[in-house]
Amino acid sequence: MTSTWNKVLILCISFLFLSSCGGSDEKQEQTNQTTINAPSDAIFLSTDGVGKINASTPFNIHLITQIFNGLNVSQQTNFQEGEAYPVMRVAKGAKTLMTINPTTDHKSIYSIVIEDNLIRNHLGHRLSTKFSSIYSYDHVEKCLAGQEELSGKTICYAPNVRNILYIFTGRWDGPDGEIPPEDVLATWTLDAIIWKPQS
Repeated sequence: MTSTWNKVLILCISFLFLSSCGGSDEKQEQTNQTTINAPSDAIFLSTDGVGKINASTPFNIHLITQIFNGLNVSQQTNFQEGEAYPVMRVAKGAKTLMTINPTTDHKSIYSIVIEDNLIRNHLGHRLSTKFSSIYSYDHVEKCLAGQEELSGKTICYAPNVRNILYIFTGRWDGPDGEIPPEDVLATWTLDAIIWKPQS
């Protein structure tokens, strides 16, 4: 699972810094889901961060453990192209809630991958939400077809946001490396969310 997200993040490096940031200049009203039923200890994703994590939070296992007190925080060593690097996994029991990835110097947070609806989204979109329920027909953000281990998935900017990415999955018999037609993509569902600190 984690190696797949590392592929996502490599893909996102170029995706986030494309010269054409895509999307219309028109502003679509963002869905502001009420949080009346959210427990007092609920963790929220926003453009500013995830829970108490923000752009200035260091990649530090002791601090992250304190921030997510009551959850299981573990640090693992992964390998990619022969190089070792750490990631942190935040879980509730056996259920992974998020994966935290470091910058290349392992001092700061590069990105967080949201993998469970126990993390509440301030934009109002839950995992498993249909593409057509997030984007209107005449306002779709810039999207990119997934590659390698993410082949068959589509990655899009969240509505009117440039540091949150939505990963969609669904059925399609079309060629790899291409985004499905709009009528097919409309039926796909939100599979994971990536947050990156705003630069």
